[in-house]
Amino acid sequence: LNMPLDTKRKPHQPLSYASVDLAADCFQVRFTGELFVDYEQYIETLFAYQARQWTCGLTGKSGLTYEEAQLSERQAHKKADDSFPEIYVETMCRIVHMSQLRLDELVDAVYRRLQCFL
Repeated sequence: LNMPLDTKRKPHQPLSYASVDLAADCFQVRFTGELFVDYEQYIETLFAYQARQWTCGLTGKSGLTYEEAQLSERQAHKKADDSFPEIYVETMCRIVHMSQLRLDELVDAVYRRLQCFL
């Protein structure tokens, strides 16, 4: 799954909690799983997630909270999966696998090949 994009249009990676002492009291962000020992840092991060500064990485829809961007990405992913017939996946994978074409040429090649099935 893609990650929502931040204001710099870069995928956001939640902080690792490898350095957090799990025996200590800590605060968890429900929708990312991030753990914080410092309450101030937790609140600061939570406010950043609640700000309408996030963008869905799949649809480009902006002005979302982090949670809304996550939901938008899940829905867009499901819609794409549901609308792309399984029968075309193998053909598409054969064309894409180890291709040295530029991305725009690769898209055109897949489109031309699958167009005969439509």
